[in-house]
Amino acid sequence: MADAPEDIQLKFDGNTVKRIDGAPAEAVINSLNALQRMIFIIGMRSEGRQLGQRLKPTAKIKREYAVVCRAPQAGSHIQPFNIASQAGAFTPAAVSARQKLLQTLKAFDSGDEAVIEKVLPNARERWFMAEAASGLLPHKDSDLQVTVRAGSHGPFNFKADRARLLIQRYKSGPPPKPEAEETVGKLQSIDYQRTIMTVKPSNSRAVRLDYPLPIEAWLQQNVRRRIRLVGDPNINNAGDITGYSKIDLISEIEPTLPPIEHFKCKNDDVCAFKPLHIPVTYNKEEGFYTFQDDILGIDAFSGSYATLREAVIEDLDMLWRNYAMEVDARLAPDGLALKAALIQRFRVVSNDSKSI
Repeated sequence: MADAPEDIQLKFDGNTVKRIDGAPAEAVINSLNALQRMIFIIGMRSEGRQLGQRLKPTAKIKREYAVVCRAPQAGSHIQPFNIASQAGAFTPAAVSARQKLLQTLKAFDSGDEAVIEKVLPNARERWFMAEAASGLLPHKDSDLQVTVRAGSHGPFNFKADRARLLIQRYKSGPPPKPEAEETVGKLQSIDYQRTIMTVKPSNSRAVRLDYPLPIEAWLQQNVRRRIRLVGDPNINNAGDITGYSKIDLISEIEPTLPPIEHFKCKNDDVCAFKPLHIPVTYNKEEGFYTFQDDILGIDAFSGSYATLREAVIEDLDMLWRNYAMEVDARLAPDGLALKAALIQRFRVVSNDSKSI
C-alpha cells in the first residue's frame, strides 16, 4: 500500500466569500461532485469500462476511487481532500487516479489544446472529463474564484477562470463517437439462426452484434466466458454503446486452447517453466486467428482456430533455433534480449521423444 500523499486543496475566494465569510454551499457541492465524477471517469477508463452520460460506476469502482474530504482548515475557505478507497486506503489505483486528476486539471488550466490532448489522447474521454470539470466553474457573472492545488504550498494546478474557455470548448456538442472502442464482457448467448451474439459487460447494458459464420465454432468455446470486442460502436443518445457497426478484433480473456508445456526442436525436448497459455484473437479484416507475445517474439496466425496452436509451436521452434541456440556474438542487442527471454521461459530437459 502506498504512503499517504499530501492532501489536495480546493479553495474558494473572491468578494462573495469575503462578504458572507464563507463559500456558497452550491459551489462547494458542485465542485466536490465534479471532482468525484472525474475520478469515477478515470477509474472506469482504467478498468476498461464504457463512458456514457448516465455515468454508472460499478460497486468496485465506487469502493476503489473515492474523493475523501478532510476537516476544513480553520479560518480559511479551503476544503482539503484526497483520493483513496472508501476505506481510506491509498491503494496504487487510488494514487494513480490522484495523479491523473491533477495532470488533467493542470492541462485544462494551461489553456493549450496540445497539452490536454497529450494528457487525454482519447477524444471521447476528453469530452466527458471536460463535462465533469465544468462543475468546477462558477457562473460566468459570479466573482467567485475556485482553485485547486496539490498540497498547501506551491502553484495552483487549476484556476477556474483560466480553464473556462478550454473546458467549454471540449464539452460543446454531443460526445465524440468512439474510435476503436473496447467492450469487455461475458459472451452471454449465440443466436445461431441469425448469427448474432450477445455480450454482457458487468456494469452496462448488453451489446448485440453480428458475427462471421466461420468463427461460430470458436465462439461456442467461449460461451459464458469473458471476451473483448474492439471496433466502431453504435451509440445511443445517452452515450451508451448498444452494438457495433464494424468489428476489428474479438479476443479471448480466458484461453480455450490447451496451453503449451513443451515442444520439439530438432532432437531436443524444450519444456516451459510454466505453461504458455494462448488467448486467441480473431482479426476480422484479415480473417485470421492470431496470438502474439512481444516478450517471446511470437507472432503466429492461422486461418482456423483448431490449427493456431500448431502455428504457435512452429513459431517457438523457429525462435528457439534462431535465438536460444545461437551464439551471442552473432546476435544484435534485441536478439540477445529475445534469447534471454526464451531461456528464462523454457529449458531443454532431454533428447527423449515426447508428444506435443
